[in-house]
Amino acid sequence: MLRKFRQVITYTAFLAIGVFLFYLASLDILRGSLAVESESVFFSVGRGLDDCANDQRQINIASASAPTQGLRYTITPANAGDTISDGSLGDQPVSLCLNEGDYAFRITGYTEGVVVLEGIDKTDILAEDMSKASWPGILLSALMGYLAIVSRGLRWELMLEPMGYKVNRWRSIHAVAFSYFTNFFIPRGGELARCVAFNQTDKVPVDRLFGTVISERVVDFVLLIAMMGLAFITNLEAFYAMLSGNSSDSAATATETASGISVTHIVGFLLIAGVAALFFLRRSTLLRGVYNRLVNFLKGVREGLGSVLKMRRKGAFIAHTLFIWTMYYFSTWIIFKSIEGTSAIPMHQSLFIMVAGGFGMVIPAPGGIGSYHWMVKLAFLALGLSSTLAFAAANVMWLTQNIMIIATGGIGYLVLMAYRIRANRSTLDGNG
Repeated sequence: MLRKFRQVITYTAFLAIGVFLFYLASLDILRGSLAVESESVFFSVGRGLDDCANDQRQINIASASAPTQGLRYTITPANAGDTISDGSLGDQPVSLCLNEGDYAFRITGYTEGVVVLEGIDKTDILAEDMSKASWPGILLSALMGYLAIVSRGLRWELMLEPMGYKVNRWRSIHAVAFSYFTNFFIPRGGELARCVAFNQTDKVPVDRLFGTVISERVVDFVLLIAMMGLAFITNLEAFYAMLSGNSSDSAATATETASGISVTHIVGFLLIAGVAALFFLRRSTLLRGVYNRLVNFLKGVREGLGSVLKMRRKGAFIAHTLFIWTMYYFSTWIIFKSIEGTSAIPMHQSLFIMVAGGFGMVIPAPGGIGSYHWMVKLAFLALGLSSTLAFAAANVMWLTQNIMIIATGGIGYLVLMAYRIRANRSTLDGNG
């Protein structure tokens, strides 16, 4: 009972972390910034920067780069009407309180790149960016994601073969799909779930199955490190920007203003917390336990790689592993190509974004919600791309892959359950 209670508490805590990170990632949408790129633009007021009197919301009209003295502005309702606010711009931001709704902003003496509206609602812009994703690209991305699952199932079959188990190929694939389905609802529970399910259909001992899963994870860990290294080498400036909190996108400034949290703050906090933890725990049994776990993990990596090298069909195993990670990459890249605003992102930057999103998935929030969006957004900002576009692309990628996982995993569970029911009936009929 106590164990289940701890599991519920842990799940709730990671869900709360995911929701909080999703909130941070969406701040540029709820209270974002918009560069004025013409003499008149339309904008929406939603949450705003701060609450004003009479349920109004605050927005700012700020200078982006050039001096704004002498420029005049007017704000009217989007559906026409009397002027709500007008005045002159200076060096300091102009703060206004407006009701929620849609407005037209007009500037006299417009100069490109001069003015930025801060604290506006960009939900409509987000929806427009997401709607620009082409369905062929989305379907192809989902197919590539499923092909990675199929390849994982075939690779699992290869690992069981030397142990003397001849398993059904499609049930192996469905079991892997079911593990992804389980991970969406119970973080880190999918690996055990697929072993138990496969044990009930193909009668392979759970301990043997779980041992192969650990070996799989070791190989995937090595591939992840290799892709991280490649992403680092080909995106040195972006890595530096992500760690330092620098970005050429104006929305980054709006996020820091709205949330009070920047990449620099987060990295600094983690570094300080890590140093403090090492200081206080340097002589404790907990630190020794962490050290022993690290040593055991490295031993497991060595043993896992050794078991792969001893496989009779290790060439096929390596080919499946490379194919799996290739599909992971192209399922992300094809989404970028299918969205108008991200289609120009080069392949090495796509790799950087994919690796960053992979780090987000490490946090065991359900389906990587929030943590995935947050890391993708940081990667976009580090590359000098729009944070609104980042959130749109993250949503499309996250929805595409998770809808595929739920659909294929649900089908996999039904197939495994149907086979088990038929097998049980055949056993009962034979005994009868």
